[in-house]
Amino acid sequence: MEHMLLASAQPTLELLKILGGNQMRQLLAVALFSLLVTGGAGAQTASSKATAAVNTAVGCTVTNATNIGTLPMTCHDIFSGASVAVTPDNFAPVMDATVKVSNSESLFVSTSMVTGLYTSTTTKTKTGSTSTVTAMGGVYERAVLLDGAKNVVATAFPVAECTAMVLGCQSIGGSFGVTLDSRVQTLTQSLSDCVVNVGILSGTCSFSSTIGLVLQTTSAHSFDFIFPNVGVGTYTVEIQMAVNSNAQVVSGTGSAVGAAAFGLGSMTVDVVRLVHDFSF
Repeated sequence: MEHMLLASAQPTLELLKILGGNQMRQLLAVALFSLLVTGGAGAQTASSKATAAVNTAVGCTVTNATNIGTLPMTCHDIFSGASVAVTPDNFAPVMDATVKVSNSESLFVSTSMVTGLYTSTTTKTKTGSTSTVTAMGGVYERAVLLDGAKNVVATAFPVAECTAMVLGCQSIGGSFGVTLDSRVQTLTQSLSDCVVNVGILSGTCSFSSTIGLVLQTTSAHSFDFIFPNVGVGTYTVEIQMAVNSNAQVVSGTGSAVGAAAFGLGSMTVDVVRLVHDFSF
């Protein structure tokens, strides 16, 4: 390869020797202008094949359950920022970007989202009894493709392949999404009967015990979606999020709080050509 380059450069050197100073400068100027125009056109083509969007809104849901008189908690009590309550068991749009697609092109969509979970469980148990409480929270995501009339024309893979039997797939309001974050926390406390023996005398005693467990986590998650062979047209890629929570005093006495939230996020959309006759 090195010899081929040297050989091709030789006629150029001979040409520069023959040309005068003014002619040489004109030739170099034309070459430089051609390089700039070609580079600018290449950058424009590349940028037209990708787009992006960000999210700064905070969506949250919280559920309380108690029979020991504790005060209910709200999203503002748990998560920082101007959190906005969203309807549980329902997807809500958080990011979108418009892209023009030519024939036989597909879309690769990459997303990142910060999620937060909060679960608090407290049991208050007397001797000879058992108390059980449960709290849960989850954050779910999907990508859909909208046409010019804002109708959903496709759900991105792999969510489009989801069933109830697939780990990571969650049904929300009749539609599936991918699980970004989920937790189920259960606390059970049992106290046996109390028997007191003093010499030859025996008796009973009673007391209660209260135990609490609180977990709060915040983390960033990434997931990739695919729209294969979407067809010619102008489309909007929309990222939809859902949050869900639940809390229950299963038996005995206690309290539970479950909450879930999403916040800072981003997405990028790339227009690509997959191999011929590609399909899942």
